[in-house]
Amino acid sequence: MEEQLLHFIWHRRLFSGEELKTTTGEPLEILHTGTPNLDQGPDFLQSRIRIDEQVWAGHIEIHIRSSAWYLHMHEHDSHYNNVILHVVWEEDQPAMTQDGYRIPCLELSGRVDRSLLDRYRRLMNNQEWVPCGSALSDVPGIVKTAWLERLMAERLESKAGMILRILERFQYDWEQVFYIMLARQLGVPANGEAMEELAIRIPLRLLLKHKDRPDQMEALLFGAAGMLEKEIQHPYPVHLKREFEFQALKYHIRPMQALHWKFLRMRPAHFPSLRIAQLSAILIQSDGFVSLIESHPSVDDWIRMFTVSPSDPFWDTHYHFTHEAPRASKRLGKHTAQALLINVVAPLMFIYGKHQGKAALKEHAPSLLGQLEPEKNAILSGWKTCGWVARDAGQSQALLHLRKQYCERKRCLHCAIGLQVLK
Repeated sequence: MEEQLLHFIWHRRLFSGEELKTTTGEPLEILHTGTPNLDQGPDFLQSRIRIDEQVWAGHIEIHIRSSAWYLHMHEHDSHYNNVILHVVWEEDQPAMTQDGYRIPCLELSGRVDRSLLDRYRRLMNNQEWVPCGSALSDVPGIVKTAWLERLMAERLESKAGMILRILERFQYDWEQVFYIMLARQLGVPANGEAMEELAIRIPLRLLLKHKDRPDQMEALLFGAAGMLEKEIQHPYPVHLKREFEFQALKYHIRPMQALHWKFLRMRPAHFPSLRIAQLSAILIQSDGFVSLIESHPSVDDWIRMFTVSPSDPFWDTHYHFTHEAPRASKRLGKHTAQALLINVVAPLMFIYGKHQGKAALKEHAPSLLGQLEPEKNAILSGWKTCGWVARDAGQSQALLHLRKQYCERKRCLHCAIGLQVLK
């Protein structure tokens, strides 16, 4: 028996309620199991029980063995003075409050269906890719769909927490935060942190002062990235280097070290040098991210904004500054544009709508995800082998969240699918 399972059994009343009695023989009736407490103090709050003819209102504390009351030193804690029932698997010692009152105790060890315990053990000990993998086909589709909707909202909320920390750091400068997240996402997985550092080092407001000169924007970005310090022969990067030397003196810019950037074992289309050129091109054609969010643009509008090509013809035959390559389009692809929508636009739109009290924007964020194709990666392939296929990006985000936050942590008792399997 585990305490989290005992919590679950109590909260869901998965025990026999026939002829309930306390361990001292008094008739007991459970009127309300209470509300789970996520803070300090007893496990369930605002509970109601009847012992004999007396109705009691207060808190419930749960332990596997009643002696844990003393291991946790509850007898010295005033938070536990209003505990009206001690729910345990086995009573091995009466529990007393701070003022010497013996708390009525309910022992559950003989009142729980053994098949429930067996199903729980199988889930916890299962070595499949997800604990309930072999049982997923037995879960009703309506349960899966409803759970994915809940998880998609959880996913957006979890990303909102990270965004809020960045917003606080930059004093709620939404444009700067959008720019930082855009840069980071363009660099993931290998160069995400370096791209974020670059966006912090060269603030958006500084870049936009040079919006009418794309070459100066690229000079600021590439110079600050430390990518113009090698010996370069081509006229365009030589020009960028001269521009940066002037701007660096003007704005007191210190370049990053080149070792921050990773090129090895990477497709040229993902080289950080090309991503920086594409970032600059997105910024050139944007008239402000917040105003764009508030105008409720469609998925196609966002895709058009992101699928840009670097501004200078130099990039037609280059992926970086040192070697020439066969001529090829360097337009940012639709797949990457969709990743920006999923990981930057939707979370920022969600938290912006929530922070500004604009419910329509908050609701528009998940609807954008619902219009995008589902992502493709190893985790979603794993779900596919279990017979669960995402129909859109909202569901693929939900399945990623389910795997990371529930399955890997064996939080089956907090998962709608796990509860269905246990039942």
